[in-house]
Amino acid sequence: MEQVKYTQKDILERVFKQKRMGVGYDPADVDSFLDDIIKDYGAYAGRVDQLQNEVARLQGALKSSQEQLVALQKQPQPIAVTAEPIVDVPEEPVVVETPKPVQAVTNLDLIKRVANLERAVFGHDASNNA
Repeated sequence: MEQVKYTQKDILERVFKQKRMGVGYDPADVDSFLDDIIKDYGAYAGRVDQLQNEVARLQGALKSSQEQLVALQKQPQPIAVTAEPIVDVPEEPVVVETPKPVQAVTNLDLIKRVANLERAVFGHDASNNA
């Protein structure tokens, strides 16, 4: 970043020379413009300070995280030991059954089912005795 040529105080205390010939610049207009520049410098300086503090905070957080990572990497890792050797088991072929087509249930199918249930519960003669 380039160095700032003027500070807020330098701009505020700047006095312009008067021209001997001609009218020159309106001092009120120049002062108004310079006041706006001073405000901008103040805003920029505040923003720079804020960003520098944020950078410092993030660098500290990064360093802390890196130290935690190094500490975790230095810890011994548990090793899993199995008591039995691993044996390859041949895979059984997978049988996929094709789904049966769904048939619509009609009133006649329901009547047949009820009749079969009545025969099973009441016997073969129950349908004739009624």
